[in-house]
Amino acid sequence: MKKKKIFSLIAVTIFLGLVLAFQVSAQGILPEATGSSNCSVDENGNPTGMSPTDCGDYAINDFLALAIKISQFVFGILGSLTLLMFVYGGVMFLISAGSADKVGQAKKIITAAVVGLLIVFGSWLIINFVFKAMGLNWQGKVEIPTQLKPRTRLLR
Repeated sequence: MKKKKIFSLIAVTIFLGLVLAFQVSAQGILPEATGSSNCSVDENGNPTGMSPTDCGDYAINDFLALAIKISQFVFGILGSLTLLMFVYGGVMFLISAGSADKVGQAKKIITAAVVGLLIVFGSWLIINFVFKAMGLNWQGKVEIPTQLKPRTRLLR
């Protein structure tokens, strides 16, 4: 029972450390607005000092960039938790002292971590494929395809 409390405390501390570290990062999760409204001046033409982000003038690309940032954050948390489960399973192997029950439990933990990692990689592949199909890269920027020159030669 005491081991479960210690493990839970460590897991919560790591999780909160990751969440709080992301919250104090310089970039933040909300992207800058790319809308076209002119909210930097009021109706008299005086500057207001507001940006499109302050006005909430977001375009569809801004929502896609937000989705990308959220998915990057979630994948970071899931990767960290997977690493934590690998370490926990390895420690269980080390302290099993040859007990078949504890070795079986450690194998189940490591197997579950591998399955979870495969699910995370699969979901990343799906999300990345969908964004590539829409013409976006992983940073949320639009990729304009360049026209390729044909590589054919005329025979004379």
